[in-house]
Amino acid sequence: MGISLDSMGCGALLERANLAMAQVARNIMDPNTDPEKARKVTITLTFKPDKSRRHVKTSLGVNVALAPPLADETMMLVGQDLKTGRIEMNEYGSNQQPVRVAGESYAVATEEIPPQSRPFDPETGEIIEPTLNQKPINLREAN
Repeated sequence: MGISLDSMGCGALLERANLAMAQVARNIMDPNTDPEKARKVTITLTFKPDKSRRHVKTSLGVNVALAPPLADETMMLVGQDLKTGRIEMNEYGSNQQPVRVAGESYAVATEEIPPQSRPFDPETGEIIEPTLNQKPINLREAN
């Protein structure tokens, strides 16, 4: 019998198997896929003889099963608009308009808290506490 896998289909089977191996190698090296998931190359040879059994139609198939891309993750922020009572959702770090969640709006009591301005050093951002006749702290006597 003068048949070998590397010569079948005038080398088509060997070429398809080599292309499949290259696909597997690229998929393994892709950082967006699971590194531990198994990859599979399946070579299928189908032989269909005619009634005389002298001619055999042969199909050569190579299938590749690769690891799928990893799922992407993002951070979503959910909150309620205090003025309208609507629940809103937005992707963290996104400049897009928030998604309005359909449903009932709830009345929300709002209270405005005036900001407390405290003096601070603009260079360091350190808050300057008012000194009420405080002496310097002697660290040697702190214990």
